[in-house]
Amino acid sequence: MKPRVFFDTNIMLDLIQERPGFDSAALILQKQENGELIVCMSTLSIADIAYVLRKTVPASLIVPTLKQISSIVEIVPMDNGQLQQALLLDGPDFEDLLQFSCAIANNCSIIITHNPRDFRIKKGLADHLIMPSILKPEEFEQS
Repeated sequence: MKPRVFFDTNIMLDLIQERPGFDSAALILQKQENGELIVCMSTLSIADIAYVLRKTVPASLIVPTLKQISSIVEIVPMDNGQLQQALLLDGPDFEDLLQFSCAIANNCSIIITHNPRDFRIKKGLADHLIMPSILKPEEFEQS
């Protein structure tokens, strides 16, 4: 079975906006294209990306950009079970707790982010969880 890798929102925004470091994320997508892994993102990330883009690009480009993203990566749903799990976790940012729960629910063994400090998550009351690795894109590239 191919490894499943979860992109935090900031990784896709790097790619879209060609921010510094976007080339490492592009290499991960290349590994997916080569059939080495599966890249996932949450529906929450899609909403967050739309919100950010509406401040920087014409409205007519937002939906086509979101369609392109959804054709490149697997968009995975978020549900009440993941919300309830996030509420049991202990971490600095609730949105990242939701992303973390979504990654776990969708069998992602690695979360790729530029903000690993935001993913210093403790199991809290969810002590049964298998914790995914948290890596920056350039760290994943080297693994």
